[in-house]
Amino acid sequence: MTENPNITPPPVFDGVRGYGAPLAVYKGKTNAWFWIGAGLFGLGGLGALLSAGLVVWNKYGIYHYSIIVREVAIWGAVALASFGLALAILWGYFRNRKLALAVYEKGFAHASTKGVKSWAWEDVETITAAVTRHYTNGVYTGTTHLYTLVSRGSEKIVLTDTLQQVEAAYNELENRSFALRYQRAADRYNSGQAVQFGAVTISKDGGLQIGKKTYAWNEIEEVKMDKGLLSVKKKDGGWFSGAGTTAAATPNLLVLLNILDQTIGLKSGK
Repeated sequence: MTENPNITPPPVFDGVRGYGAPLAVYKGKTNAWFWIGAGLFGLGGLGALLSAGLVVWNKYGIYHYSIIVREVAIWGAVALASFGLALAILWGYFRNRKLALAVYEKGFAHASTKGVKSWAWEDVETITAAVTRHYTNGVYTGTTHLYTLVSRGSEKIVLTDTLQQVEAAYNELENRSFALRYQRAADRYNSGQAVQFGAVTISKDGGLQIGKKTYAWNEIEEVKMDKGLLSVKKKDGGWFSGAGTTAAATPNLLVLLNILDQTIGLKSGK
């Protein structure tokens, strides 16, 4: 990420106008490992082709053709797989070179192999964050990020770990569009309309609905967010059975949590 008052977005964003001064730029991940990986698989493919040629050279006229064909087919399959992986890595490199996100005062622009999309902050309808921590045999092995933005016109932009500092980019988009998304949801809620957040629906008169289960506000003591799970606690103690959903499946989660906090109180898990 680059962030300073005099930042210049990449040339791909030259056509973006009317969004004010650029504030931050995030680029796609490209480094030498792409070329190293592609080169290793490419060499592996060449080695497999050479091995197939040696099989023919050494065994032609000596062994039955079916034996030769079988061994050549094996080496040919290895060669195809190796070249395929090399091409996939190179495609990933060139795809990421086109990937970029520019944040402006009044909106943002996203570039990919599909072109450039630019949205004003008021165009952002929902943001969904899916952050997964991975473990192997109890040992932490990394975190993957998947952020999905949907516009009021139903366009979609997906940010993943192919973008440098994708979590910081998400925070920029979340924070700068939050007030507008919150105000729209709060206005609908305060006017008596049902407001939907994925599997969760809230309304002044209808209470809190998760999936097919509905809970009146006067039945709920608190709503708890713990380790990415949203759960509902009864006033007389205990937690409602089956009343829960995940953060990753809840669009505009922070908007929902803020409304719930003001309505019944919210506790976060440690």
